[in-house]
Amino acid sequence: MRITNTKMILWVFALCFFTLSDAVIDLTMFSAAMIRTPENFSISCINGERNSAQAKLDIKKDNKILMFSSVPQYKMHKSGNKMVVARDFSRLENIGIFYCESSQDFPPVEKITMINNLDNDFVPNSLTLLANVGETVHLTMHLLNPQRRDVTWKYNGNYYYMTHWIDMFNETVELTVENVKLDNQGIYSASYVGDTPLNGAWMRLIVRGCPSQKWGPNCIRDCQECLNGGVCHEVNGDCICPPGFMGTHCETACREGMFGQNCQETCGSKLNCKGLRFCLPDPYGCSCASGWFGSHCENACHNGMYGPDCKFSCKCQNGGVCSRFSGCQCPRGWRGQHCDRSGRYLNSYSDMHVFFSHYFNIICILLEILYIDQLCNLIKLLHSVFLLNNPTLKMNENFGSPAYPKSIFLSVYSDKEPITLMNLEPSTRYYVRVQLSRPGEGGEGDPGPQAIMETDCPEIILLTIHCLYLQGEETILQFNSGTLTLTRRPKPTPEPLTYPILEWENIKFEDVIGEGNFGQVIKAMIKKDGNKMSAAIKMLKEFASENDHRDFAGELEVLCKLGQHPNIINLIGACENRGYLYIAIEYAPYGNLLDFLRKSRVLETDPAFAKEHGTASTLTSQQLLQFAVDVANGMHYLSDKQFIHRDLAARNVLVGDNLVAKIADFGLSRGEEVYVKKTMGRLPVRWMAIESLNYSVYTTKSDFYDVLCVCASGGTPYCGMTCAELYEKLPQGYRMEKPKNCDDEVYELMRQCWRDRPYERPPFSQISLQLNRMQEARKAYVNMALFENFTYAGIDATAEEA
Repeated sequence: MRITNTKMILWVFALCFFTLSDAVIDLTMFSAAMIRTPENFSISCINGERNSAQAKLDIKKDNKILMFSSVPQYKMHKSGNKMVVARDFSRLENIGIFYCESSQDFPPVEKITMINNLDNDFVPNSLTLLANVGETVHLTMHLLNPQRRDVTWKYNGNYYYMTHWIDMFNETVELTVENVKLDNQGIYSASYVGDTPLNGAWMRLIVRGCPSQKWGPNCIRDCQECLNGGVCHEVNGDCICPPGFMGTHCETACREGMFGQNCQETCGSKLNCKGLRFCLPDPYGCSCASGWFGSHCENACHNGMYGPDCKFSCKCQNGGVCSRFSGCQCPRGWRGQHCDRSGRYLNSYSDMHVFFSHYFNIICILLEILYIDQLCNLIKLLHSVFLLNNPTLKMNENFGSPAYPKSIFLSVYSDKEPITLMNLEPSTRYYVRVQLSRPGEGGEGDPGPQAIMETDCPEIILLTIHCLYLQGEETILQFNSGTLTLTRRPKPTPEPLTYPILEWENIKFEDVIGEGNFGQVIKAMIKKDGNKMSAAIKMLKEFASENDHRDFAGELEVLCKLGQHPNIINLIGACENRGYLYIAIEYAPYGNLLDFLRKSRVLETDPAFAKEHGTASTLTSQQLLQFAVDVANGMHYLSDKQFIHRDLAARNVLVGDNLVAKIADFGLSRGEEVYVKKTMGRLPVRWMAIESLNYSVYTTKSDFYDVLCVCASGGTPYCGMTCAELYEKLPQGYRMEKPKNCDDEVYELMRQCWRDRPYERPPFSQISLQLNRMQEARKAYVNMALFENFTYAGIDATAEEA
């Protein structure tokens, strides 16, 4: 077993290594295309990677395709390892082909740009042309000075083809390459026969190694949709975004004058990037910045057009306004690339009793059918047939019923009255007797008379459908036996949600610090009330669902209602741009508490340091206990507000300035005293309370289970046990053993938090008080001294995902 695990670890490491090496580097090269004079001309190369300090940048000029007799004399100006600028060119030195190289431990990364003669006879239709393997491409040059002379085409400086002057039309000359292969990628030039190449022009053909919309070693994987002119990388499937856009799908526009993978770079004195030509890693190539086109990138887009080289049409709908820099600016309530996606949510009706094999006149989007049998069992849908081609909807369903228990025996002990019987089965008959007892011999009396009680069938959703009502306040369901009228119950008028508003132009995006399937978090520098500060910007991706948008707005509502507290991640403000919501929250420079604790395991990371200083952690006992104090204080605040977090774990606690722990991730929070989860999904079993595991019930008493994880230095709860074993043993009273470095007083507090009955657990006010008293005692409650046979709590990443 040990050998198998070792192989698995090595394989994962190799996978991570190749993924990193295949990633598209954030390298941008741009030139002052609008400048005609060599002495004022410049070429810049910027490395936007976070580890750019390890890279070396250089700009080189090609001397093989276009050969010069003298060595270039232009000057190189470097700003650390992040930026290099070539300038102070002499006559004709700015003409030709230039490379930007970024070199570190891996092979150099090259990007190429062509700088054409500003007074030549030819102008390429595009400096770079992208083609997929197997396609036919047309390389086109415009003739500024048309002559009845043949044109010579060269490929990488060697003769390739000759176009007769009779074959030139509309002052253009064209070279067609059929069934392109990787060998066809390179530099193509055109000039009149017998002329110097300086009077001609160059363009570059880039060939993707896969067919269109495919990527991967065997070109069998489908590319994700790359918006706004983004290009799918054939090696890793990532979208290479054009200058002026960012995001997984290039769905987010930068502010005017910004570029880079995270919109972190600025065009400087050229605040709107006019006259700058950008080149990005292959297979993107070169283009003007968003909002500009032309051979010198100095022409603004025509009305209705936007993006790099103004290639894209806005086609804004529903009152959207076209911006040549970012595309459609959507009015409130609309979003999407063309403002064609509504932010509205359909009305939801759940309490509908449906008799199958009947017809009813209603337009419905059917999401889920649940059927309840006579014993109140929830029957799973096995098969469904829907006919949606006419005004009626017919449903034919097959159901299967699970086994039902025959009898249940319960014993309830209590020294108080009245007695409440919990966790009863629905639609079940119970025979109840009361028996009194007292301590000592003979203290047990005879059972009392038998009483019969029956539980009712609970209110369970029978049919969940989202319906579009064309008009009116009533819904009529047409049955064979007549009509049934369901009157819409008016919803309470919601209170208007007010939040601090951030202006879009006051947000400067920097690095992506977190990403999920439908959202991402980006570090940004914002300006609020005249002050600049770091913030974490949460946003949804282009392809997020309506439910994701609803939950995201719900998270903003939770943050607004919670207010400010030093031990929660506080709301800074929110901004709506192009129909999308951006939430700015406090930035925590040290990341989440779980990773922070695991990084403190110095005996694993630096054994020599650990042995020299006699410690197993870079954190002191007081610091570790303070994390628990901070979390308890934050949860005390949440519970007082009657908010249930539902996923309190170290991974959802962030470490801010001065190592202050702050509770975060309120996406699952509920402002209710009791919340019952009705939907299926993956659950964090190892961090859940008993009632949440067994009955999907959450209260403020359910949030206790991971508040004292600091003793384990980020270890996995119940490491070595499967989820199935936990389901079996936890109700039987099994709990984690006391860590060797944990004081008895701390462990006793942990045991109290793990009690079966929620009402027997201490409130967060009491936990906070006890932990603060421990902190004031200055005792090593979490002993990180390197004693004999010291071992850390185990970590099982696979189990944490279960």
